[in-house]
Amino acid sequence: MLNGPEQRKLCGMVATPSPRAQVALPCTLRRRIGSPIRAQTLELGPDGMRIASPRPLAADETVEFDLPDLDMRVSGRARVLGQQRLNVYVLRFEQLPEPMGRRLHALAVNAR
Repeated sequence: MLNGPEQRKLCGMVATPSPRAQVALPCTLRRRIGSPIRAQTLELGPDGMRIASPRPLAADETVEFDLPDLDMRVSGRARVLGQQRLNVYVLRFEQLPEPMGRRLHALAVNAR
């Protein structure tokens, strides 16, 4: 497990160049096996999100996600970068289609 600056950078606590919005939206996560995980976003941007999950996630785990409560459905694959604190995880989107990335960018910019 990383400590200090490496952990803070990994878990999104260092300023990033992409905008982020503090927004609470329902988010469904799916693993290859098992039932869906009902999570909630805490922070959202075009390159990833910070979520609260009632079930543990493993660092470097890949999950499918679905954010249905935007004016367009945003879904795809995300990688767990790490755990920030109890039940809070940082995920990075992987190969998010451009229209979805633009929608999340607009959401983050307009939330400022």
